[in-house]
Order: sequence, then structure tokens, then C-alpha cells
Amino acid sequence: MENATIAKNLIPVRHSERDGFDWLTVDCPDGWDDVKKICKKVLAYNGKNYVFRGWNSDRNEAFFHASTEFARIVAK
Repeated sequence: MENATIAKNLIPVRHSERDGFDWLTVDCPDGWDDVKKICKKVLAYNGKNYVFRGWNSDRNEAFFHASTEFARIVAK
């Protein structure tokens, strides 16, 4: 019998398509404490990048949608 390992960089998501966009929904049971850990991140899912677009504090869910617009950080 093998032991399971937990991947630290994986987040359970629900994927949907609406309004012409691909959306990811992430459950945040601890409310803003969970959201603030991921809201400034880009999530990669099925070969696409997703950016934060908001959250619902009543349902404790964060929303991300697919995006191709990114900037590169350049140091002097």
C-alpha cells in the first residue's frame, strides 16, 4: 500500500464557461484570509492562465478568468 502525498501548489477549482470567458471558481472557507493568499497570483489550468476577478464573501468563493494579457517585470 502506497502513501498519498499532498501537492502544495495545487488548488481545487470548478471550471465553467460563461459570457465568452473560461472561469475558475475557488472555494475559500476562511473568507478573505484564503482569498488574500491567491488574489495576486496567476493560476494555470489546462494550459491556460487565469487572473483574479473578484470574490463573493457570502459564498466564500474567489473567481478567476482566462487571460492572455501579461506584463514582464524588468529590473534596471
